[in-house]
Amino acid sequence: MATLSIETIQTRVTKSDDDTWSRTLQLAKRGEDLYAHAQASYTLAHTATIDSAEYVTFVDTLTRVSD
Repeated sequence: MATLSIETIQTRVTKSDDDTWSRTLQLAKRGEDLYAHAQASYTLAHTATIDSAEYVTFVDTLTRVSD
């Protein structure tokens, strides 16, 4: 019987133009997290964004089917 695993990754990214280094690091970390999950056979199922005045938060939902 197949089992469905669901994981979520939340990444908060600054919108400040004065803090581009932090934004770059935050986006790089998100990429690393997504890559690590892909290596573990997870598939990106959905990405939602939550926008605020200072930040945008990415909520990535990943799934994996295992036997």
